[in-house]
Amino acid sequence: MHESDANTSRSITEDTVQMSVDEKYLFDLTGFLLVRDVLSKEQLEVANAAIDSMELAQSPEYFGESAALKGENSSTRLGNTAGLLEMEKPFCEPFREMLAHPKTIPHLNTILGEGWRLDHGPGLIAMDKGCSGGMLHGSFDNAPYFYREGKIFTGLCVIEYMLADEGPGDGGVSVVPGSHKANLVCPEKMRKWEQYQEFVIEINAKAGDAIIFSEACTHGTLPWNADHQRRAILYKYNAGHMAWGGGGLRGPVPDYWDDLTPAQQAALLSPSHHSRRPKQSSGYKGLEAIKD
Repeated sequence: MHESDANTSRSITEDTVQMSVDEKYLFDLTGFLLVRDVLSKEQLEVANAAIDSMELAQSPEYFGESAALKGENSSTRLGNTAGLLEMEKPFCEPFREMLAHPKTIPHLNTILGEGWRLDHGPGLIAMDKGCSGGMLHGSFDNAPYFYREGKIFTGLCVIEYMLADEGPGDGGVSVVPGSHKANLVCPEKMRKWEQYQEFVIEINAKAGDAIIFSEACTHGTLPWNADHQRRAILYKYNAGHMAWGGGGLRGPVPDYWDDLTPAQQAALLSPSHHSRRPKQSSGYKGLEAIKD
């Protein structure tokens, strides 16, 4: 079988820009990947200034009945209803650039196949010192994981862009490495971070880094202990023919449509047949027809 035919959905070809061989191995091994220095200093400055200009809304609590995840405070979370993509310029610009960032497109191509789409987001998580964590979760019906014919196959996955450092002991995003391939249900006390804590690891990252993980990988948020505010922007993606959340365009194209690149426009399109998704390797042929 020719390499370009290895993926029977034809969503990956020899022309597809993919992540490195080492990155493929690490993602298949652990279910997550840390990509360094994705955002520029300017993008970080503008994105943080945009958040500084907002009045953040209180989110629901996500620690459930876990005493270990309950903090002294409560998290402040701003969801995609705030319209990060719709903000005035220049505040909207870094969030639009994150939507289909050149430094993470190869990873989405590899994990989801070309033609991937924004399933939901972007959303902000902002946490002050003492904020509660969130229950560990993962491995549900829209996030399968398997490897076949030399390719990774998964469903819903996340890119978490870090706007502030998350160092050792700070808390924040955490995962159970390798759990995306687990065949049994995660113990409840582990999900609550009350037992088996040695198997739950913090992903330490710097501002500007991106953390990519499959929703099949058990993950959550540990209580925030750092003096500075935790800030992370989450974009959740799916294969082009799959949907878990609404995402994308839910009506006429937005006023800012022509300001977007073809890659950004394609990411916002609703689910469609795999073979009809505009793809990077074909110059996004058919984008206008699908949009209309």
